[in-house]
Amino acid sequence: MLFSQARKRAVVSTATATRVARVDGFVVLPGPARVALLRLGRVSGHGTLLAWEDVQGFGPDAVTVATDAVIRPPRDDREQRAENNDLEILGKRLLTEQGTELGTVTDVDFDPETGAVTSLITKTDTVAGQRLIGLGGYAAVVSA
Repeated sequence: MLFSQARKRAVVSTATATRVARVDGFVVLPGPARVALLRLGRVSGHGTLLAWEDVQGFGPDAVTVATDAVIRPPRDDREQRAENNDLEILGKRLLTEQGTELGTVTDVDFDPETGAVTSLITKTDTVAGQRLIGLGGYAAVVSA
């Protein structure tokens, strides 16, 4: 599933069968590349982050969680940066570890069951997700 397809998807509590938020973005961690957190908008509670391990299902119509209590505020500086959209991979320059630019990340393909990143997509190239070795404010770095 592509990030572009998954954005704006409703987050639904299975305990109450109500919409509690919507997916606004994704926080990816390298080594192995995976979705670690979902950034949420239109949240009914106090936080804006949802840990991947708290996702019960990521279906074609909604993301399900047991309860809205799993939606939380940032716990540390990295999560604060994630909440502020500083760690968003979309729009980042994609560089090899030798410094060769491969383009700008326009989309990411991921496995909705595991959160594993399967590929990074630019306008001209598709790079295997397992090659992601670093992600920062300036760029995403992949192995050669």
